Amino acid sequence: MIAAFLAAAGWATAERRPLVGDASTRRYERLVGRDGRTALLMDCGPSPLERWLGVRDWLAERGVRVPALFAADPVARLALVEDLGDRHLDEAATSPARESLLYGRALELLLAFQCPAPAFLPPLDPPTLLDQLGLFLQQVTPQLGPTAVAEFREAWSAVLPMACVGPQVFVHRDLHCRNLMVLDDERLAVIDFQDAFAGPCLYDFVSLLQDVRRDVSPGLARRLAAGLRAARPELDDPTFERATAILGAQRAMRILAVFTRLAGPGGKPGYRAFLPRVERWLAHNLAHPALAPVAAWCARHRPGPAGG
Repeated sequence: MIAAFLAAAGWATAERRPLVGDASTRRYERLVGRDGRTALLMDCGPSPLERWLGVRDWLAERGVRVPALFAADPVARLALVEDLGDRHLDEAATSPARESLLYGRALELLLAFQCPAPAFLPPLDPPTLLDQLGLFLQQVTPQLGPTAVAEFREAWSAVLPMACVGPQVFVHRDLHCRNLMVLDDERLAVIDFQDAFAGPCLYDFVSLLQDVRRDVSPGLARRLAAGLRAARPELDDPTFERATAILGAQRAMRILAVFTRLAGPGGKPGYRAFLPRVERWLAHNLAHPALAPVAAWCARHRPGPAGG
């Protein structure tokens, strides 16, 4: 199927070089043509391609730099896209000045996302945020009984509505340093946007600043927060801080579950190296008074690094 797809796209004779995978089921290969041109083959595996295509087109129409699309077969779940290189934001932020420059451009992307999402994206609302935490119960605390599980859902149900403040906007959902490519002209391009939602206006800010792969300098984090707050004057400081803490805790729990699964039965032990930073962010966010019900649950049922 792949051979037929590449032949139809004019890349039948290209050399195929597998790329290191990420946390998803997608698979990538770099294609090198005889003339030296390169492109990426994206094999979505069991995941549908249509959402990726729809989000890519929507972002491109709004001037966001995304991979160009050369060919696609939604039935085969294959796409041939532009090769944006190998420089991710974390690899390019090699000095304080470079970090400030590149994260300033990431803030510009965040502000571009502060608009109504396309109608085809599902909502990232309190019930969905709660459902995403089901994996935490399965992977991190699998020994719990039904009473503890019910208490977990009750605690989170009490706080998640306070995270969904301000307008519902386009949410990338995984806007972190490895999903931001630094191009030759120093612009940023966005990748891995297929899991986008219509959701809280602060979600991507939390994703970028509470990155589990690298720490953002505290002073820079404050400047980026000030930039986003200026765009959202309807959110006062207590509302902003409460919402970011709740979204940060939800995100940390979800990532903790995903990486625990990948590092164990998923056969990707390298993800274990990220777990201490995830735990630190979870503990940081649970210290906010608004998360007292969740922190109390963790102290009772998970007295580990973030629970007590």
